[in-house]
Amino acid sequence: MVLALIATAIIGFTRASRADAPTDRWLQWVAILFDIQVTIGVVLYLFNQGWEQGGFIAYFHPIGMIAAVAVFHMGLGRGRKAAGGDGWRTIGVMTLLSLVLVIAAIPWQRGMF
Repeated sequence: MVLALIATAIIGFTRASRADAPTDRWLQWVAILFDIQVTIGVVLYLFNQGWEQGGFIAYFHPIGMIAAVAVFHMGLGRGRKAAGGDGWRTIGVMTLLSLVLVIAAIPWQRGMF
C-alpha cells in the first residue's frame, strides 16, 4: 500500500499543475490504515510486555515505528499545504523515508515465523 502511495505521489508530481494541491482520499485511507497498524502494535507491545524481550524489541522497534508514523503524518500535513507538484513531492519523499524507517525497525535476525 505504501509503495502504491509513493507511485501515486510520483505520478501526481509529474502531472500536477502548480494550482493543484494533493487532496486525494487515497492519502487519508493510507494514513488511517497506518494508524491502525501502529495502534495494534502498541497494544501487542503492552500486552506482551515488550520491554522485557530484549534490547531491539524493547527499545528500537517501538521507537522506530512511532517515528515512521510521525514522519508519514508530517509529510502528509506539509504536502497538503503545498501547492501542486511540490506537495506531491513532499508526500512521496516523506512516505519513502517512513518506509525506510519501518524496514530498519523490523527485527530481521529474530525468527519472524
